[in-house]
Amino acid sequence: MMKLIKFTVIILALHIVSINASAQGFLDNLLGNAANTLNNLNEQRISKPVKVRLTGTIEGEVKMTIGNTGRTEIITELPYVFKVSKKELPLKLTFSSNNNCAYKDIQIPKKPTDNIGHVYLLKKETQQGYYYAQNQAPQQAQQQNAPVEPKKDITMFDKNSAINKAPITKIKNENTFAVIIANEEYEMAGKVEMANNDGLAMKEYFVKTFGLSENQVLYYPNATYGKMNKAINDIKDIAEAFEGDINLLFYYAGHGIPDNSTKDAYLMPIDADGSDVSVCYSLKKLYKEIDDMKLKQCVVFLDACFSGAKRDGDMVVAARGVAIKPKEEKPTGNTIVFTAASDEETAFAYDDQKHGLFTYFLLKKFQEKKNNVSIGELAEYISKNVSRQSILINGKKQTPAILVPQSMGANWKSRKLIGK
Repeated sequence: MMKLIKFTVIILALHIVSINASAQGFLDNLLGNAANTLNNLNEQRISKPVKVRLTGTIEGEVKMTIGNTGRTEIITELPYVFKVSKKELPLKLTFSSNNNCAYKDIQIPKKPTDNIGHVYLLKKETQQGYYYAQNQAPQQAQQQNAPVEPKKDITMFDKNSAINKAPITKIKNENTFAVIIANEEYEMAGKVEMANNDGLAMKEYFVKTFGLSENQVLYYPNATYGKMNKAINDIKDIAEAFEGDINLLFYYAGHGIPDNSTKDAYLMPIDADGSDVSVCYSLKKLYKEIDDMKLKQCVVFLDACFSGAKRDGDMVVAARGVAIKPKEEKPTGNTIVFTAASDEETAFAYDDQKHGLFTYFLLKKFQEKKNNVSIGELAEYISKNVSRQSILINGKKQTPAILVPQSMGANWKSRKLIGK
């Protein structure tokens, strides 16, 4: 009887072991299927197509080579949209053409970035628009609605900087007004480093040194096309109220851009990317608007170049590889114009001083002569010092120019900035 019981126990134990083995096999199979499913989903995710959008300006047909695959596409007009797989990223786009135009390579990062540029990566999941990529190290895109820590602005205006200390005078110029447009943070183009500093420093000097009140300085930081129109309309209203009996100081720091076909020069609002001049502000239009106001005098300062180059020497429109010589727009009436650079030159920044090179030497002369500087004296000082310093620190020419209406004759040199 005892032997029979032992045998039964052994059979039962074997049965339990058999059940456990089956269960383990079932679990292994389940986990294996789950892993395969996750791998398939991951493979689908990384192979999901990504849209790349190119904007800018091209000359004729351009052949684009995508990565190292040898895949090529012919671009005949911009904007141009094509697709790549996520698993292909990062990759490099290279361009060639038959008309001797050179185009810079573009690096597409592995992850979309939130930097503004001329290559756009569209994440379909967001349904919110484009993430932007530039030719620089990629950064992780910010999550929707995630808190964003404020970035320290290394070019924040410093009133204690030697050049920003505007001399205080006791004069009051009740019939002089100023318009300042400082465009630094572009939405679809590279940043204009130190433009904000430039605008704020000019405001300091106009108020403290030239005797304007805060209400007499119309200041427009990071101006869209609408705000630039408003700036002109605001000063028009003032000129009309004073029956034209005012002096105007007009200052602009930001991108300039040429029309690729006509070579006409434009001021670039922060909501433009440089490929469509219809949403930029024409210099020809600006000079006409000022002339129509019939002012006593207007002096325009343009810390921008109109060749299509940026302060760092790269191009505003990434697909344009060469600078363009813009058409020179000449002022009329009682308007005198100072420009930071000539022809195809770049208006550089002066990094050590946290200003545009042209603006720095404007401020330097204002600091030296206060409000008593003549236009001729200022023109000579700016031309000499900007040209010399640009060669020393940039190794490239930057030649400021002064444009004077022919009708003004030779007497313009003795004029003061705040009137005859």
